[in-house]
Amino acid sequence: RVDAELGRGGFGAVYKAWDINLERPCAVKENLSTTTAAQRQFAREATVLANLSHPNLPRVTDHFSIPDQGQYLVMDFVDGEDLASMLRKQKTLPIDRCLGWMIQIADALVYLHNRQPAVFHRDIKPSNIRITPEDRAMLVDFGLVKMADPEMKTTLGARALTPGYAPPEQYGMGRTDGRSDIY
Repeated sequence: RVDAELGRGGFGAVYKAWDINLERPCAVKENLSTTTAAQRQFAREATVLANLSHPNLPRVTDHFSIPDQGQYLVMDFVDGEDLASMLRKQKTLPIDRCLGWMIQIADALVYLHNRQPAVFHRDIKPSNIRITPEDRAMLVDFGLVKMADPEMKTTLGARALTPGYAPPEQYGMGRTDGRSDIY
């Protein structure tokens, strides 16, 4: 059951919902792009996330398509506020809290980069880090996720970036890897 829209972008939206089967809150990510590349990237995001288990990453519980409408990803609802919103409100944040969050996100990146094959998030930025009421940092939005494969080029649907946060190789035809996330 969809309860509220949490955010909207160029290719879809994210909703707060209630999983009536599991009787708990969840988030539903909607992909409205009908291009083959965008649909392939969305399916990659679902498959990658469904096979991850880390305390600083949301779990995926389902993935489905509705013909002629869109693709949907059901995952843990991460309560809290994103770091970008916190910074807009408070301007500065206590260094000890920030260091704790940085360590948690770095731990999630170590986990991702040590998977076989390695997983690269490729969109690390304050709006993709949510801080829970328990003060846990969660890395969200795997819309640009890429798995390590030296033979594979980046899917066209995954060629995107956030100015000011993306590493130089994402602006051109360079290859992304774990260093791209660290940048």
